[in-house]
Amino acid sequence: MKKLVIITALLFTCLHLFGQEIAIRNVNVIDVESGKVSKNYGVLIANGKISWIGPDKKMKFREGTQVVDATGKYLMPGLIDGHIHFFQSGSLYTRPDVVDLTAQMSYQEERENGFNNSIDYLKRYLRLGITTVVDVGGPFNNFVIRDSISKTIASPNVLVTGPLFSIVERKQLELNDPPIVKVASKAGIDSLFNKMLPYKPDFVKIWYISGKNYPAEESFPLVKYIAELCAKNDLKLAVHATQLKTAQLAVEAGANILVHSVEDEVIPDDFIKVLKSKDVTYVPTLIVRSNYQRTFAGRLTHHPQDLKWANAFAYGSLMDTEAMDTASLPRVIKWYRNNELQDSYFEPDSVMQVNLRKLFSTGVNVVTGTDAGNIGTLHASSYIRELEAMQDAGLTNAGILKASTINAASGYGLGDRLGTVETGKRADLLLLKSNPLDSLHHLNSLQAVIKDGKLIDVDTILSESPEAIVQRQINAYNARNVDAFAETFSEDVEIYNSEGNLKTKGRERLRKGYAKMFEKVPDLHCEIENRIVINNKVIDKEKVRVNGKYFHTVAIYEVVDGKIAKVRFLE
Repeated sequence: MKKLVIITALLFTCLHLFGQEIAIRNVNVIDVESGKVSKNYGVLIANGKISWIGPDKKMKFREGTQVVDATGKYLMPGLIDGHIHFFQSGSLYTRPDVVDLTAQMSYQEERENGFNNSIDYLKRYLRLGITTVVDVGGPFNNFVIRDSISKTIASPNVLVTGPLFSIVERKQLELNDPPIVKVASKAGIDSLFNKMLPYKPDFVKIWYISGKNYPAEESFPLVKYIAELCAKNDLKLAVHATQLKTAQLAVEAGANILVHSVEDEVIPDDFIKVLKSKDVTYVPTLIVRSNYQRTFAGRLTHHPQDLKWANAFAYGSLMDTEAMDTASLPRVIKWYRNNELQDSYFEPDSVMQVNLRKLFSTGVNVVTGTDAGNIGTLHASSYIRELEAMQDAGLTNAGILKASTINAASGYGLGDRLGTVETGKRADLLLLKSNPLDSLHHLNSLQAVIKDGKLIDVDTILSESPEAIVQRQINAYNARNVDAFAETFSEDVEIYNSEGNLKTKGRERLRKGYAKMFEKVPDLHCEIENRIVINNKVIDKEKVRVNGKYFHTVAIYEVVDGKIAKVRFLE
């Protein structure tokens, strides 16, 4: 009997780790290397890996295999975000070294909120088909996220390094676990490197900043020394180098990955040859700067992907300046608000676009990365926006999917395990209703994620609290986006006035009424002055601005099955 219990426990453990054998039938398999589709294929998954792939009629599988009829569907490798930061939330308060709003929220609270939300971020990534994320620099608690937190849920693969080896200080970010550490000597480098090694970092990163007071050539010996340590310990080296000079020196020192675009000059042909000969990976991160600028200027695009999939509280914070006293705003925000900037000011830099096109077309290993976590670049939801920017720069859909899968896997040393639908590779796969080669937005047609060989219905991955759903509704209201707004309500929602009389019933009627208001009211903002959450009820005291005039109300929201089912306003 004891042996039976042990065997049963082992079987359960194996099934938990690797999932049941799965046969995916009649599926269209996307080859991300060639950009072509193999139609009516069969894919067999066992022990967490792809065990067979070929024409469906030739596939054989044992009795008891989970069979998935994928007729008309598309199968591709899981997406990879090659540049994120867990220690940053994407909120307005996440980088006090850039804009100091610690009077509104302490940095200690911001960092704690971010760490506590790491499970939320991981779920969002997986829900959007991002099965691997690469954190390119942060505090030591990054290793807790990788080694402990991500193991408690269905999660993307997590690659991390520890604190950035930096040429400059960022004291505003330190607390007791700094994400960025200034190293001014070989002894300082040794100290940080030796502290990091026991945690088994997946790679190492340098923040290679160059300026009048710290010329690139002067700090080059330190960069080279770090590169030598990485080579001795079989670790890839990633370098933040946004200038042509620092990029050239970083590669000369031994950098494997450039984690941002070169933005000051068009990259010359001779340097491209060096990048190719040394197999250097290039991660352009096109949207992050514009997101800072748009947030500071109060000119967010309110992309539908952010309104639907970003952490609602982090995204809502980006509009907090609307309710702040203008005189108390930091200087950088005042500058953006006081200057009448053209829309073209906020577009991705043309030099970055030219460099991306040039490098990709010449065969440099280009990898998709968002720099998610920075102000305005939200975890997971920013991914499609980065793909759109790559498309605007001239890359094809096929090229972008390649940069988002096999190129990323190869660049971070995972090419033998991930990145293609291929026998022997880990079964981290996406089952889509529509072909993303036709439109990148078909990535949103995701039906199921296969993670480590386990089939996961995407609707089971992410479940938001009643408070988060109400906050998402507020965000859409402030964005005056009627589609995102209406989506937060149930089909038969009921809206009551302060007397308890039913004023509106049904989502479509609500949509029509608010569509007219959003169209007619150019100045509209709702600030939450106080909030109480009781089970599925959220009670908000709201301060609403309509064309320069303010009024107060109390709204009682009742959330049922993930939608707002009833609202009563008390004026």
